[in-house]
Amino acid sequence: MIGKRVLIAEDDAVLGFYLKQRLTELGYNVVLTKDGKKALQTYLDNPFPVVITDYEMPGMNGDELISALKTGDVEPVIIMITGNQNPKFIVKIMKLGIFDYIIKPIQDFEIAIKIKRAFEFHEMKRIEVISRKEQQLRLEGQLEWIQWKEKMTSIGKFKRENQNLFESLKHSFCQGAGFGALVSILKMVTDTSDFDGKFYKIDSELMELIQINAEMAEKSLNKFVEIDSLISNQPKLEIFSLKQLYEEIKTWIGELEPILRIQNHEIIVSDFNLNHSHFLVSISKDCFKKSFVEIVTNACKFSVPDSTITTILKFENDWFKCAIYNEPIVNYDGSKGIPIESENLIFEPFYRLSKSVFEKYQTLDFGLGLSYVDNCIKKHNGKISIFNIKDHLDWDGKPKTKVAFQLALPVQNETSL
Repeated sequence: MIGKRVLIAEDDAVLGFYLKQRLTELGYNVVLTKDGKKALQTYLDNPFPVVITDYEMPGMNGDELISALKTGDVEPVIIMITGNQNPKFIVKIMKLGIFDYIIKPIQDFEIAIKIKRAFEFHEMKRIEVISRKEQQLRLEGQLEWIQWKEKMTSIGKFKRENQNLFESLKHSFCQGAGFGALVSILKMVTDTSDFDGKFYKIDSELMELIQINAEMAEKSLNKFVEIDSLISNQPKLEIFSLKQLYEEIKTWIGELEPILRIQNHEIIVSDFNLNHSHFLVSISKDCFKKSFVEIVTNACKFSVPDSTITTILKFENDWFKCAIYNEPIVNYDGSKGIPIESENLIFEPFYRLSKSVFEKYQTLDFGLGLSYVDNCIKKHNGKISIFNIKDHLDWDGKPKTKVAFQLALPVQNETSL
Protein backbone atom coordinates (compact mmCIF):
# COMPACT_ATOMS: atom_id res chain seq x y z
CA MET A 1 0.00 0.00 0.00
CA ILE A 2 2.98 2.34 -0.46
CA GLY A 3 1.70 5.73 -1.58
CA LYS A 4 -1.92 5.14 -0.48
CA ARG A 5 -2.33 8.38 1.43
CA VAL A 6 -5.27 9.25 3.69
CA LEU A 7 -6.10 12.70 5.08
CA ILE A 8 -8.12 12.83 8.32
CA ALA A 9 -9.96 15.92 9.57
CA GLU A 10 -11.05 15.24 13.16
CA ASP A 11 -11.19 17.67 16.10
CA ASP A 12 -11.63 14.90 18.69
CA ALA A 13 -8.03 14.11 19.70
CA VAL A 14 -8.83 10.61 20.97
CA LEU A 15 -10.81 9.58 17.90
CA GLY A 16 -8.24 11.17 15.59
CA PHE A 17 -5.39 9.26 17.28
CA TYR A 18 -7.34 6.00 17.02
CA LEU A 19 -8.09 6.47 13.30
CA LYS A 20 -4.49 7.35 12.45
CA GLN A 21 -3.10 4.41 14.45
CA ARG A 22 -5.58 1.91 13.00
CA LEU A 23 -5.09 2.98 9.37
CA THR A 24 -1.31 3.08 9.79
CA GLU A 25 -1.45 -0.51 11.04
CA LEU A 26 -3.35 -1.40 7.86
CA GLY A 27 -0.49 0.01 5.78
CA TYR A 28 -1.81 3.44 4.83
CA ASN A 29 0.15 6.70 4.94
CA VAL A 30 -1.99 8.89 7.22
CA VAL A 31 -1.94 12.64 7.92
CA LEU A 32 -4.13 13.89 10.79
CA THR A 33 -5.44 17.47 11.03
CA LYS A 34 -7.54 18.94 13.84
CA ASP A 35 -10.04 21.05 11.87
CA GLY A 36 -11.46 21.69 8.41
CA LYS A 37 -9.27 24.69 7.55
CA LYS A 38 -6.03 22.86 8.30
CA ALA A 39 -7.31 19.83 6.40
CA LEU A 40 -8.09 21.93 3.31
CA GLN A 41 -4.67 23.62 3.33
CA THR A 42 -2.94 20.25 3.74
CA TYR A 43 -4.94 18.85 0.84
CA LEU A 44 -4.20 21.84 -1.43
CA ASP A 45 -0.46 21.53 -0.70
CA ASN A 46 -0.47 17.86 -1.79
CA PRO A 47 -3.83 16.29 -2.80
CA PHE A 48 -4.92 13.03 -1.17
CA PRO A 49 -6.93 10.27 -2.90
CA VAL A 50 -9.04 9.62 0.22
CA VAL A 51 -10.26 12.06 2.88
CA ILE A 52 -12.01 11.15 6.15
CA THR A 53 -13.77 14.06 7.85
CA ASP A 54 -15.91 14.63 10.89
CA TYR A 55 -19.11 16.63 10.38
CA GLU A 56 -19.04 18.99 13.36
CA MET A 57 -15.70 20.86 13.54
CA PRO A 58 -14.66 24.38 14.59
CA GLY A 59 -13.74 26.96 11.94
CA MET A 60 -14.86 24.95 8.92
CA ASN A 61 -17.33 22.10 9.37
CA GLY A 62 -17.58 18.93 7.31
CA ASP A 63 -19.96 20.09 4.60
CA GLU A 64 -17.91 23.27 3.99
CA LEU A 65 -14.75 21.19 3.69
CA ILE A 66 -16.44 18.81 1.23
CA SER A 67 -17.57 21.70 -0.99
CA ALA A 68 -14.05 23.13 -1.02
CA LEU A 69 -12.51 19.75 -1.93
CA LYS A 70 -14.80 19.19 -4.92
CA THR A 71 -13.11 21.66 -7.24
CA GLY A 72 -10.33 19.67 -8.98
CA ASP A 73 -10.36 17.42 -12.05
CA VAL A 74 -10.18 14.35 -9.82
CA GLU A 75 -12.04 14.78 -6.55
CA PRO A 76 -10.92 12.90 -3.46
CA VAL A 77 -13.08 10.06 -2.25
CA ILE A 78 -14.68 11.37 0.95
CA ILE A 79 -15.91 9.38 3.94
CA MET A 80 -17.92 11.25 6.57
CA ILE A 81 -17.83 10.37 10.28
CA THR A 82 -20.87 11.33 12.35
CA GLY A 83 -22.69 10.41 15.50
CA ASN A 84 -26.06 11.42 14.07
CA GLN A 85 -28.10 8.37 12.99
CA ASN A 86 -31.19 10.31 11.89
CA PRO A 87 -32.16 9.09 8.35
CA LYS A 88 -32.89 12.63 7.17
CA PHE A 89 -29.41 13.70 8.24
CA ILE A 90 -27.82 10.72 6.47
CA VAL A 91 -29.67 11.61 3.26
CA LYS A 92 -28.48 15.21 3.63
CA ILE A 93 -24.79 14.32 3.90
CA MET A 94 -24.97 11.76 1.08
CA LYS A 95 -26.37 14.52 -1.17
CA LEU A 96 -23.10 16.37 -0.58
CA GLY A 97 -21.50 13.81 -2.89
CA ILE A 98 -19.56 11.79 -0.33
CA PHE A 99 -18.60 8.19 -1.06
CA ASP A 100 -19.73 6.71 2.27
CA TYR A 101 -20.32 7.47 5.94
CA ILE A 102 -19.46 5.84 9.28
CA ILE A 103 -21.60 6.12 12.40
CA LYS A 104 -19.81 6.50 15.73
CA PRO A 105 -18.64 4.45 17.57
CA ILE A 106 -16.35 3.21 14.81
CA GLN A 107 -15.75 -0.52 14.31
CA ASP A 108 -12.32 -1.77 13.16
CA PHE A 109 -13.67 -4.04 10.41
CA GLU A 110 -15.94 -1.28 9.08
CA ILE A 111 -13.19 1.29 8.62
CA ALA A 112 -10.90 -1.30 6.99
CA ILE A 113 -13.51 -2.37 4.42
CA LYS A 114 -14.69 1.14 3.57
CA ILE A 115 -11.18 2.54 3.14
CA LYS A 116 -10.25 -0.33 0.79
CA ARG A 117 -13.38 0.27 -1.32
CA ALA A 118 -12.68 4.02 -1.32
CA PHE A 119 -9.26 3.51 -2.90
CA GLU A 120 -10.68 1.15 -5.52
CA PHE A 121 -13.35 3.72 -6.39
CA HIS A 122 -10.78 6.53 -6.59
CA GLU A 123 -8.61 4.46 -8.94
CA MET A 124 -11.48 3.89 -11.37
CA LYS A 125 -12.64 7.52 -11.33
CA ARG A 126 -9.08 8.76 -11.79
CA ILE A 127 -8.46 6.54 -14.80
CA GLU A 128 -11.74 7.60 -16.37
CA VAL A 129 -10.67 11.25 -16.17
CA ILE A 130 -7.21 10.52 -17.58
CA SER A 131 -8.68 8.50 -20.43
CA ARG A 132 -11.19 11.24 -21.25
CA LYS A 133 -8.40 13.82 -21.52
CA GLU A 134 -6.31 11.49 -23.65
CA GLN A 135 -9.24 10.89 -25.99
CA GLN A 136 -9.68 14.62 -26.46
CA LEU A 137 -6.02 15.11 -27.30
CA ARG A 138 -6.07 12.33 -29.89
CA LEU A 139 -9.53 13.15 -31.27
CA GLU A 140 -10.03 9.48 -30.57
CA GLY A 141 -13.72 9.39 -31.30
CA GLN A 142 -13.27 10.65 -34.86
CA LEU A 143 -10.15 8.65 -35.61
CA GLU A 144 -11.57 5.37 -34.29
CA TRP A 145 -14.78 5.83 -36.26
CA ILE A 146 -12.92 6.53 -39.52
CA GLN A 147 -10.58 3.55 -39.05
CA TRP A 148 -13.44 1.24 -38.10
CA LYS A 149 -15.63 2.42 -40.98
CA GLU A 150 -12.83 1.90 -43.48
CA LYS A 151 -12.25 -1.64 -42.20
CA MET A 152 -15.93 -2.56 -42.25
CA THR A 153 -16.73 -1.06 -45.66
CA SER A 154 -13.60 -2.13 -47.54
CA ILE A 155 -14.29 -4.28 -50.60
CA GLY A 156 -13.43 -7.95 -50.25
CA LYS A 157 -12.23 -7.51 -46.66
CA PHE A 158 -12.64 -11.19 -45.77
CA LYS A 159 -10.57 -12.24 -48.75
CA ARG A 160 -7.85 -9.68 -47.98
CA GLU A 161 -7.73 -10.60 -44.27
CA ASN A 162 -7.36 -14.27 -45.14
CA GLN A 163 -4.60 -13.29 -47.57
CA ASN A 164 -2.85 -11.32 -44.82
CA LEU A 165 -3.09 -14.29 -42.49
CA PHE A 166 -1.50 -16.64 -45.00
CA GLU A 167 1.24 -14.15 -45.88
CA SER A 168 2.04 -13.59 -42.20
CA LEU A 169 2.01 -17.32 -41.58
CA LYS A 170 4.44 -17.88 -44.44
CA HIS A 171 6.92 -15.29 -43.13
CA SER A 172 6.55 -16.54 -39.55
CA PHE A 173 8.00 -19.96 -40.33
CA CYS A 174 11.48 -18.44 -40.01
CA GLN A 175 10.87 -16.67 -36.70
CA GLY A 176 10.63 -17.48 -33.00
CA ALA A 177 10.01 -20.67 -31.08
CA GLY A 178 7.73 -23.27 -32.59
CA PHE A 179 8.01 -22.86 -36.36
CA GLY A 180 11.53 -21.45 -36.76
CA ALA A 181 13.02 -23.50 -33.93
CA LEU A 182 11.43 -26.65 -35.32
CA VAL A 183 13.13 -26.11 -38.67
CA SER A 184 16.51 -25.52 -36.98
CA ILE A 185 16.16 -28.59 -34.79
CA LEU A 186 15.28 -30.80 -37.75
CA LYS A 187 18.42 -29.58 -39.50
CA MET A 188 20.41 -30.53 -36.39
CA VAL A 189 18.80 -33.97 -36.45
CA THR A 190 19.86 -34.42 -40.05
CA ASP A 191 23.46 -33.43 -39.23
CA THR A 192 23.89 -35.44 -36.04
CA SER A 193 21.73 -38.59 -36.31
CA ASP A 194 23.25 -41.99 -37.02
CA PHE A 195 21.76 -44.47 -39.51
CA ASP A 196 22.21 -48.13 -38.62
CA GLY A 197 20.77 -49.53 -41.85
CA LYS A 198 17.14 -49.51 -40.68
CA PHE A 199 16.62 -46.76 -38.09
CA TYR A 200 17.98 -43.32 -37.31
CA LYS A 201 19.34 -42.76 -33.80
CA ILE A 202 18.41 -39.30 -32.50
CA ASP A 203 19.78 -37.68 -29.35
CA SER A 204 17.12 -37.77 -26.61
CA GLU A 205 17.48 -34.05 -25.85
CA LEU A 206 16.94 -33.21 -29.52
CA MET A 207 13.85 -35.42 -29.55
CA GLU A 208 12.49 -33.58 -26.53
CA LEU A 209 13.02 -30.24 -28.28
CA ILE A 210 11.23 -31.55 -31.37
CA GLN A 211 8.22 -32.56 -29.27
CA ILE A 212 8.04 -29.22 -27.45
CA ASN A 213 8.30 -27.11 -30.60
CA ALA A 214 6.00 -29.37 -32.62
CA GLU A 215 3.38 -28.85 -29.91
CA MET A 216 3.86 -25.07 -30.13
CA ALA A 217 3.54 -25.18 -33.92
CA GLU A 218 0.38 -27.29 -33.65
CA LYS A 219 -1.19 -24.85 -31.18
CA SER A 220 -0.39 -21.95 -33.48
CA LEU A 221 -1.93 -23.65 -36.48
CA ASN A 222 -5.03 -24.51 -34.45
CA LYS A 223 -5.38 -20.85 -33.43
CA PHE A 224 -4.89 -19.85 -37.05
CA VAL A 225 -7.72 -22.20 -38.09
CA GLU A 226 -9.88 -20.73 -35.32
CA ILE A 227 -9.30 -17.18 -36.60
CA ASP A 228 -9.88 -18.27 -40.20
CA SER A 229 -13.17 -19.88 -39.18
CA LEU A 230 -14.21 -16.73 -37.33
CA ILE A 231 -13.50 -14.60 -40.42
CA SER A 232 -15.34 -16.92 -42.78
CA ASN A 233 -18.42 -17.60 -40.63
CA GLN A 234 -20.83 -15.57 -38.55
CA PRO A 235 -20.89 -16.75 -34.90
CA LYS A 236 -24.26 -17.43 -33.32
CA LEU A 237 -25.33 -14.37 -31.34
CA GLU A 238 -27.42 -14.36 -28.16
CA ILE A 239 -29.16 -11.43 -26.48
CA PHE A 240 -27.85 -10.36 -23.06
CA SER A 241 -28.93 -7.48 -20.88
CA LEU A 242 -26.08 -5.24 -19.74
CA LYS A 243 -26.66 -6.51 -16.22
CA GLN A 244 -26.29 -10.13 -17.38
CA LEU A 245 -23.14 -9.30 -19.34
CA TYR A 246 -21.70 -7.49 -16.31
CA GLU A 247 -22.28 -10.58 -14.15
CA GLU A 248 -20.73 -12.82 -16.83
CA ILE A 249 -17.62 -10.64 -16.97
CA LYS A 250 -17.25 -10.75 -13.17
CA THR A 251 -17.46 -14.56 -13.37
CA TRP A 252 -14.76 -14.65 -16.06
CA ILE A 253 -12.53 -12.46 -13.91
CA GLY A 254 -12.97 -14.89 -11.02
CA GLU A 255 -11.79 -17.71 -13.29
CA LEU A 256 -8.64 -15.73 -14.08
CA GLU A 257 -7.34 -15.95 -10.51
CA PRO A 258 -4.49 -18.38 -11.48
CA ILE A 259 -3.33 -15.90 -14.14
CA LEU A 260 -3.42 -12.99 -11.69
CA ARG A 261 -1.41 -14.95 -9.11
CA ILE A 262 1.57 -15.48 -11.44
CA GLN A 263 2.88 -11.95 -10.84
CA ASN A 264 0.64 -11.03 -7.92
CA HIS A 265 -1.70 -8.78 -9.89
CA GLU A 266 -5.00 -7.44 -8.62
CA ILE A 267 -7.97 -6.60 -10.84
CA ILE A 268 -10.72 -4.20 -9.82
CA VAL A 269 -14.01 -3.73 -11.67
CA SER A 270 -16.31 -0.71 -11.75
CA ASP A 271 -19.78 -1.00 -10.25
CA PHE A 272 -22.78 -1.60 -12.50
CA ASN A 273 -25.33 1.19 -13.00
CA LEU A 274 -28.75 -0.37 -12.41
CA ASN A 275 -30.34 2.34 -14.56
CA HIS A 276 -28.82 0.62 -17.59
CA SER A 277 -30.26 -2.85 -16.88
CA HIS A 278 -32.83 -2.64 -19.67
CA PHE A 279 -30.25 -2.14 -22.43
CA LEU A 280 -29.32 -5.19 -24.52
CA VAL A 281 -26.36 -6.46 -26.53
CA SER A 282 -26.14 -9.32 -29.02
CA ILE A 283 -22.98 -11.39 -28.51
CA SER A 284 -21.47 -14.78 -29.04
CA LYS A 285 -20.70 -15.61 -25.42
CA ASP A 286 -17.88 -18.04 -26.25
CA CYS A 287 -16.25 -15.66 -28.72
CA PHE A 288 -16.55 -12.60 -26.48
CA LYS A 289 -15.29 -14.50 -23.43
CA LYS A 290 -12.18 -15.67 -25.30
CA SER A 291 -11.54 -12.09 -26.36
CA PHE A 292 -11.95 -10.68 -22.85
CA VAL A 293 -9.71 -13.37 -21.33
CA GLU A 294 -7.09 -12.71 -24.03
CA ILE A 295 -7.05 -8.98 -23.24
CA VAL A 296 -6.71 -9.50 -19.48
CA THR A 297 -4.04 -12.17 -19.96
CA ASN A 298 -2.06 -9.78 -22.17
CA ALA A 299 -2.44 -7.07 -19.55
CA CYS A 300 -1.03 -9.45 -16.93
CA LYS A 301 1.88 -10.57 -19.11
CA PHE A 302 2.99 -7.03 -19.85
CA SER A 303 2.23 -5.40 -16.48
CA VAL A 304 4.59 -4.45 -13.68
CA PRO A 305 4.45 -7.17 -10.97
CA ASP A 306 2.25 -6.39 -7.94
CA SER A 307 0.31 -3.75 -9.90
CA THR A 308 -3.44 -3.24 -10.34
CA ILE A 309 -5.38 -3.85 -13.55
CA THR A 310 -8.49 -1.69 -13.74
CA THR A 311 -11.61 -2.70 -15.70
CA ILE A 312 -14.24 -0.04 -16.34
CA LEU A 313 -17.60 -1.13 -17.78
CA LYS A 314 -20.14 1.49 -18.79
CA PHE A 315 -22.95 2.44 -21.15
CA GLU A 316 -22.37 5.58 -23.18
CA ASN A 317 -23.95 7.02 -26.36
CA ASP A 318 -25.65 3.74 -27.39
CA TRP A 319 -22.46 1.70 -26.83
CA PHE A 320 -21.42 -0.76 -24.16
CA LYS A 321 -17.79 0.08 -23.42
CA CYS A 322 -15.19 -2.07 -21.72
CA ALA A 323 -11.84 -0.45 -20.91
CA ILE A 324 -8.91 -2.32 -19.35
CA TYR A 325 -5.95 -0.34 -18.02
CA ASN A 326 -2.57 -1.67 -16.90
CA GLU A 327 0.86 -0.34 -15.93
CA PRO A 328 3.24 -1.79 -18.56
CA ILE A 329 6.73 -3.20 -18.09
CA VAL A 330 9.65 -1.69 -19.97
CA ASN A 331 9.92 -2.90 -23.58
CA TYR A 332 13.12 -4.53 -24.82
CA ASP A 333 14.16 -1.21 -26.46
CA GLY A 334 13.73 0.73 -23.20
CA SER A 335 10.39 2.34 -24.10
CA LYS A 336 7.15 1.92 -22.20
CA GLY A 337 3.68 1.13 -23.48
CA ILE A 338 2.48 0.82 -27.08
CA PRO A 339 4.46 2.86 -29.67
CA ILE A 340 2.10 5.08 -31.69
CA GLU A 341 3.15 3.42 -34.93
CA SER A 342 2.15 0.02 -33.50
CA GLU A 343 -1.36 0.89 -32.30
CA ASN A 344 -2.97 -0.62 -35.41
CA LEU A 345 -0.29 -3.24 -36.16
CA ILE A 346 -0.81 -4.83 -32.75
CA PHE A 347 -3.90 -6.62 -34.11
CA GLU A 348 -2.10 -8.10 -37.10
CA PRO A 349 -1.37 -11.85 -37.00
CA PHE A 350 2.13 -12.71 -35.73
CA TYR A 351 2.97 -9.10 -34.83
CA ARG A 352 4.68 -8.88 -31.43
CA LEU A 353 6.08 -5.98 -29.44
CA SER A 354 8.06 -8.21 -27.10
CA LYS A 355 10.75 -10.74 -27.98
CA SER A 356 10.07 -12.61 -24.74
CA VAL A 357 8.20 -15.88 -24.40
CA PHE A 358 5.95 -15.98 -21.32
CA GLU A 359 5.92 -19.71 -20.59
CA LYS A 360 4.12 -19.37 -17.23
CA TYR A 361 1.02 -18.05 -19.00
CA GLN A 362 0.89 -21.03 -21.41
CA THR A 363 0.12 -18.75 -24.35
CA LEU A 364 1.45 -18.95 -27.88
CA ASP A 365 3.25 -15.58 -27.96
CA PHE A 366 2.93 -15.49 -31.75
CA GLY A 367 0.65 -12.45 -31.82
CA LEU A 368 -2.41 -14.51 -32.79
CA GLY A 369 -4.47 -13.75 -29.68
CA LEU A 370 -5.17 -10.08 -30.41
CA SER A 371 -5.84 -10.91 -34.05
CA TYR A 372 -8.62 -13.20 -32.81
CA VAL A 373 -9.95 -10.41 -30.54
CA ASP A 374 -9.97 -7.93 -33.43
CA ASN A 375 -11.94 -10.25 -35.69
CA CYS A 376 -14.35 -11.21 -32.88
CA ILE A 377 -15.23 -7.60 -32.12
CA LYS A 378 -15.71 -6.82 -35.81
CA LYS A 379 -18.12 -9.75 -36.07
CA HIS A 380 -20.16 -7.98 -33.38
CA ASN A 381 -20.09 -4.69 -35.35
CA GLY A 382 -17.97 -3.32 -32.52
CA LYS A 383 -14.96 -1.05 -32.21
CA ILE A 384 -11.56 -1.76 -30.71
CA SER A 385 -8.44 0.30 -29.92
CA ILE A 386 -5.28 0.24 -27.84
CA PHE A 387 -3.18 3.28 -26.86
CA ASN A 388 -1.13 4.85 -24.08
CA ILE A 389 -2.32 7.31 -21.49
CA LYS A 390 -0.12 9.49 -19.29
CA ASP A 391 -1.13 9.27 -15.64
CA HIS A 392 -0.08 12.48 -13.87
CA LEU A 393 -2.32 11.89 -10.87
CA ASP A 394 -0.81 8.86 -9.19
CA TRP A 395 -0.51 8.84 -5.43
CA ASP A 396 3.26 9.39 -5.36
CA GLY A 397 3.01 12.37 -7.73
CA LYS A 398 5.15 10.84 -10.50
CA PRO A 399 3.63 10.53 -14.00
CA LYS A 400 3.25 6.96 -15.28
CA THR A 401 2.57 5.50 -18.69
CA LYS A 402 -0.44 3.17 -18.76
CA VAL A 403 -1.91 1.13 -21.58
CA ALA A 404 -5.61 1.45 -22.33
CA PHE A 405 -7.35 -1.37 -24.18
CA GLN A 406 -10.88 -0.34 -25.15
CA LEU A 407 -13.63 -2.18 -26.95
CA ALA A 408 -17.23 -1.16 -27.61
CA LEU A 409 -20.37 -3.05 -28.65
CA PRO A 410 -23.57 -1.50 -30.06
CA VAL A 411 -26.48 -1.49 -27.61
CA GLN A 412 -30.25 -1.78 -28.09
CA ASN A 413 -33.09 -0.78 -25.83
CA GLU A 414 -35.37 -3.72 -25.01
CA THR A 415 -38.40 -1.62 -26.03
CA SER A 416 -37.08 -1.46 -29.61
CA LEU A 417 -37.12 -5.27 -30.03
